[in-house]
Amino acid sequence: MSNEIIHVWNDMNDRLINFVNGKVNDSEITKDIVQDVFLKVFTKFDTLKNKEKLVSWIYQITRNEIISHFRKIKYNRTSKDFETSETSNETLTSELIDCLSPFINSLPEKYKQAIVLADIENVSQKDIAERLNISYSGAKSRVQRGREMLKETYEECCTISTDVYGSVIDYRAKSCNKTCE
Repeated sequence: MSNEIIHVWNDMNDRLINFVNGKVNDSEITKDIVQDVFLKVFTKFDTLKNKEKLVSWIYQITRNEIISHFRKIKYNRTSKDFETSETSNETLTSELIDCLSPFINSLPEKYKQAIVLADIENVSQKDIAERLNISYSGAKSRVQRGREMLKETYEECCTISTDVYGSVIDYRAKSCNKTCE
């Protein structure tokens, strides 16, 4: 048993190192993950039912260890860091809402109403349709058109940066001829 594992391991070690390093891109972490894989392979070898699938079994363990590594990174963020970043984004968003109020107020009433309900009060588009007595697709279109109109208006005076989820991460005023107050 152990001779077979050691032989296969010696053949696969370099390939596994390259495989893991391609995913994590850190040689020290790669060594740790490959070592963990070796320990699991060695201690769990007796659970492998089909010995002919040893190589694919080792790769599966390796993929699982890589996933575990990234999960540890994700969950090792302290709650303080999490609270700070959430508060920061909430503060920026609320500041931006105050800044955007004149732009929102300049929209035609039906689009202003849709934007306020959808983006400030966080009302679902289904509920917006019911409140405004319009179809669901009509509510979706109204919110989308309102957002486009709002974007065109504020892009003349402001630059807003968002993350992939649409949360505001930064904003600044451009120098323009309009009064944005």
